[in-house]
Amino acid sequence: MAKIPCGESNSGRYDLHMLLDAVLLIQDVQLLCFTVVFGLFAMQRWSDRTRVWLWSTFLANGVGAVLDLAGSHLPAWLSKGVNMEMIPLSYALLNVTLACFDRRDRRTNWLSFALLLAALPFFLAWRNEPGLVHSYALGDLLISLECLIAMLLFFSSKEQATREPRVLMGSFLALFAILEAARFALAFPLHTNPDSVHWFLVTCTVAYIVNTSLLPLAFIWMMHTRLESELRQQSRVDALTGVLNRRGLEEALARELAIFERDRKNFSIGILDLDHFKVINDRYGHVAGDAFLTKAVNVLRAHTRATDIIARFGGDEFILLMPGTSTAEAGRRFVQLCKAIRDYSGWVAGEPVNFTASIGFTNTDSRQNISNSGLLREADAALYQAKHNGRDQARHYETELVNPAPG
Repeated sequence: MAKIPCGESNSGRYDLHMLLDAVLLIQDVQLLCFTVVFGLFAMQRWSDRTRVWLWSTFLANGVGAVLDLAGSHLPAWLSKGVNMEMIPLSYALLNVTLACFDRRDRRTNWLSFALLLAALPFFLAWRNEPGLVHSYALGDLLISLECLIAMLLFFSSKEQATREPRVLMGSFLALFAILEAARFALAFPLHTNPDSVHWFLVTCTVAYIVNTSLLPLAFIWMMHTRLESELRQQSRVDALTGVLNRRGLEEALARELAIFERDRKNFSIGILDLDHFKVINDRYGHVAGDAFLTKAVNVLRAHTRATDIIARFGGDEFILLMPGTSTAEAGRRFVQLCKAIRDYSGWVAGEPVNFTASIGFTNTDSRQNISNSGLLREADAALYQAKHNGRDQARHYETELVNPAPG
């Protein structure tokens, strides 16, 4: 956004330009304050490259503000040449920040800085132009192009947790890019000073002020929502095996039961217990036991559907939630899981170890007045029967043994 030249003969217009210049002077001070605050924010965790790059966007603006405030004491090539690159540079650095935040490749970064490098000779050549109309117009074009790149980065992300702040920032940057492109069009193709259209001048100034205030707050919002989402996810996931923990299981069960009550869509739930797992811990140690649990989870993942849910219930017990399954289908699949675990040979301390599992399961079976706790009690009772009858088998609640394996 170009700074507003003043000095028109008309008193009312002169007053308007003086007012807008005063507002932009205040904005320069605000940018310096943002530079300090985000510098401290970056220093709190210097290893976080997103914070560092975000600070650099305000550092570029801060340098521009200093060059504005000290412009009369500086050579023209610096105050009216290099200085014209500062605001477009801040948007280019915003694109680097976005690429770092989203862990993208660096192609957009090269494009952003190539645009700045191509424009620098023109800024230096036009540094002594009266009113700097062409320099400001070229700066507006650069800002418009950098905003379009940022807008594409915001909208192309599929991350749901940060969707709202991305839409807010991307939408405003789209509007701002249109205003900046219009300023360029007025200056070059139409040979009109954009600042001579006073309603347009006020609109651009307000947009510039809102933009420099909105973007930092919205970016912090986006960082916060991602952190909150990651913490929420961590609170639902078992740190050792990567499957759901009990809290995550409760949420998944509540969701499936709500679907069942609404659509009468049956689901099955099973409790899987690794047979004699304590022997592994006692003989080889808990580190080996943890590795064994991780391998067992890999077997479960390899033999379940993407829509099935696996949760660690505690110790060596796992919950298997199978949406949209009947009792018969669940019985076949749980028996297959028992076989898959039986056929798997793990290695502990250089020794091959075969292990088995017992599974107790139940199904909603279109029943009325069932609860998650009731289903878990049924599955647990079936698991007790499976262990009592020789282990290495799957048993349905209150039914005959489902395809029992040899004990």
